[in-house]
Order: sequence, then C-alpha cells, then structure tokens
Amino acid sequence: MGASFEPLKSELSKINWEQIGLNFLQHFLQIILITIFFWILNRIGKRLIRNSFERRDLIENQSARSQTVFAVTNNIFKYSVMFFYIYSILSNLGVPVGTLIAGAGILSVAIGLGTQGIVSDIINGLTILIEGQLRVGDSVTIQAIDGTVVSIGLRTIELRAVDGTLHYLPNRSVSTVSNHSRGTQNVSIFLHISDAFEIDHAKDLLRDQLSNLKSASDKIKSTPVIQAPVIEKNRGYLGIQISFKVKPGYQAAMQTMVLDRCLKILSKENLKIEN
Repeated sequence: MGASFEPLKSELSKINWEQIGLNFLQHFLQIILITIFFWILNRIGKRLIRNSFERRDLIENQSARSQTVFAVTNNIFKYSVMFFYIYSILSNLGVPVGTLIAGAGILSVAIGLGTQGIVSDIINGLTILIEGQLRVGDSVTIQAIDGTVVSIGLRTIELRAVDGTLHYLPNRSVSTVSNHSRGTQNVSIFLHISDAFEIDHAKDLLRDQLSNLKSASDKIKSTPVIQAPVIEKNRGYLGIQISFKVKPGYQAAMQTMVLDRCLKILSKENLKIEN
C-alpha cells in the first residue's frame, strides 16, 4: 500500500499550494459562478429526466422497471455532474488534476483515496440492474432483512423493512437475493385439529367452503389444495395442510384472510384448533 502512495506523494510535493491559495482568492467570483452554473445544470437535468419519463407515463403508472430505470438515470446524472464540478473547481484553482492522475496512475489514486469499495459498489450495482435481480417495489429478503425495495442506486440499495425501518445496503454486500415478487407465491397454512378423529370432517368442510376462494380476491391465483391428515414437521402435530398461490407481495395479507375464514368455518361446527 505504501508503495502505491509514492507516485501520488511525488506529484503532490510538486504543487505550489501557496499559489493555489492565491488563485482561490483571485478566482473566488469564478468559483461562485461555476457553482451556480452546475447547480442550475443539476436542477435542469433532473427536471428534463423526470419530464422525459412522465411524457411516457412511466412514473405515474408505477411500473417497477420504469421506477428503477428512473432512479438509476438520476444517480448516473448526479455523479456525472459532481465529477465535472469538482474537476472544474480544481482546474480553476490551478491544481494539475490531469498530471496527478497520469503521474500517480488511476489505480494508485483509487487505492490511495480508498475508493475500491465504491468501485465494487458500482460494479455490483450495475450487475444487479443488468441481470434484473431487483426492481423498485419488489418484496425481497437481503442479508436476513425482509422488506420492500425503495430505491436502487449505483452505491446502495434502500430497503424498507416490515416495521418501517429504512435500511441502506451497500451493493458490494449483496451476495444473495431472495426475490418474493417474481411469479406467483406459495402460501401454506397448517391447522392442528384438537380431536384427531374430526380431521376428515374438518377437511370436508374446508374443501366445500373454500372451493370459491379464488373468486373472493383477485390476489389469490389458485384454488386451495387441502391435504389431511398430515403431520406438521417441527412439532409432529396431526392436522390439515392448506396450500394456495397468491400474487407477489400479498402472502401475509392473504394468509391472514384465509386463516380467519378457516377459523370461522370450523368454529360453527364446534371443531377446536390448538396452537
């Protein structure tokens, strides 16, 4: 690491810092004008990007893919403006930016400034976007965190957890992504019937009453499959297994709705369920 700093140190030692200080005072007005110019450029650019998407009704339609592309385009524009702004300021002050990069080498500068993590974030972020692993609005599990993707940037992914917490995950830390928003999702409910001899009766009731479940909500995508008697794997209970498919992102809501309906059906027949 020390050797990689040597070319950079050599170039920095050649810089006349006193002259740069004088340049700052002499070009103070120019620096202010450059700042104003890039601020206006940033505002206009972002507005043009938004208008371009809105003309195609991409944002209003809440398309997950469109929101993702919109967010990434904004990020690329923001970092590009930031780079050219810093370059312009340093050049105006007389800092030989080009000479520094050429003398120290891009790799040495990157290592010296500790930007290898940023580069890794950007590369991994582009990989995620190109492969379409995530989209804004997807329900996912990343690093054991369950939540909804709020934003996908070149450096981080913003993930809103179930409890409302907003997590910022560096792209380089994303190794495994479990996306629950691709294709229909399976939902399973196990009912532990108190009296094992009533399992067949309970199964017939549920099969009859839940046969029209698919038409009850457009979020449910299949007729429930009811199996009984089955043994619950974790605790070895004997009961009924209900399985059905739902629209991505509605697993918890539909599971609660169907479970509530099952409890009401069985309670009318005085069939007890144990936890």
